Amino acid sequence: MNKRKVSTLVITLCLIPFLFSSCSTTGRLEKMAASGAGFTEVMESAGIEAYPSTLPIYHNTGAEWNARSLELIEEADDYILISTFLGVEHESTAPVWQALAKKASEGVRVYIIIDSSSNFQMVPFSDTLIKAAYMHLRELGLETVEYNSLSLSNIFFIPRMFERDHRKYWVIDGEILAVGGVNVNHSSIAWPAGIGNIDTMAEVVSPGASKAVVETFVDTWNNYSPKPLRAEDFEIAGSLVGEGATTSLWLLDHYWPSQSKVSTMFDVFSVYAKDELWMIQGYTFLTPALLDRIKFATGRGVAVHIMLSEYATQEKYEMASRYGILDLLDAGATVYIYKSPDKAFLHAKLMVADGTLVTIGSTNYNFRSQTLARELNFLFEDVRIGSYSLDYIHTLLKDCRVVTREEAESYRNLRSWYNYVIMQVWG
Repeated sequence: MNKRKVSTLVITLCLIPFLFSSCSTTGRLEKMAASGAGFTEVMESAGIEAYPSTLPIYHNTGAEWNARSLELIEEADDYILISTFLGVEHESTAPVWQALAKKASEGVRVYIIIDSSSNFQMVPFSDTLIKAAYMHLRELGLETVEYNSLSLSNIFFIPRMFERDHRKYWVIDGEILAVGGVNVNHSSIAWPAGIGNIDTMAEVVSPGASKAVVETFVDTWNNYSPKPLRAEDFEIAGSLVGEGATTSLWLLDHYWPSQSKVSTMFDVFSVYAKDELWMIQGYTFLTPALLDRIKFATGRGVAVHIMLSEYATQEKYEMASRYGILDLLDAGATVYIYKSPDKAFLHAKLMVADGTLVTIGSTNYNFRSQTLARELNFLFEDVRIGSYSLDYIHTLLKDCRVVTREEAESYRNLRSWYNYVIMQVWG
């Protein structure tokens, strides 16, 4: 047995007690429901701040966002800040990297944070590695840091090794802010060609939220670069005057344990949904606590709909996610599997409660997003955004099937269970 398999097995054995222990959150959910606190009050008590914002513009495929990002790069005058979980050197990403290098040569300040998970990117449906972009970007003259490099020192503190920056966001000139699930990698923007993942980046103008994201970018950057930045050196747009329709945007910037926000967000959707809850996830790796939230909602008569996806680019992800479908059905949810006519993977992370409460961002419905990953999401309580989001979901439903109990039971095998356990910390 090779070293990789040995280490994977050790992690698996360590996780077994966690996965099969009681991690009930029902008491906390009941307390939140009984408190009578409104959505705004819960957000404020959790330290999740709201900012005036334009209504978000959704870019719903990787290719669509890639085209928009090239426009934003071209329009930039002062600075561009990018944080991406996955960034690779590939023919599909070359136009973005080259456009950024051109802007940098013209005097625009460009800074890029890429998580070290990029070292493990493979060509879809193969074991062929694709190079991470760090060295290439530095050769192009772009200021780049690697988040939490997988160094030998981390072996002595396993949780640190698994800490990842899963956020995907762009800030352009302190005016445009985009948050979502699209990486700067081959599968996000170009697999299949011309489409990429079915995924969403939400673009807004929100001076307050942009300022907060600039500050978190600078804080992260200064932890990994010998060239420190100052947030006050990045000017922020002054107001929303003339920007048209506006709303309130709650910005969830999660960093466990000091800024643990994701569990609160999951609780809110479970408690405040009265009639219907939609969860678009691509895949999800469940724990007892995550299932408790589903049960709490369905137990109050909420119709919970969960959409997963065909065409994950690595079989292990698909097997792990499908293992848990039977548990979702037992919890009272209806589960759909999206099958793109173009064989694109649905990578979006969208939740909608009662057509009013909406979140979009990087957060998956799994243990990693609650603990080991940094995440960034927008939250809105706005029927206009909810209506648009539901319209989008219904376009996806045209290419979905409902998973029967018989199909769900067919996924319960030892190999799928093994991947299900591993993906609790790896996926």
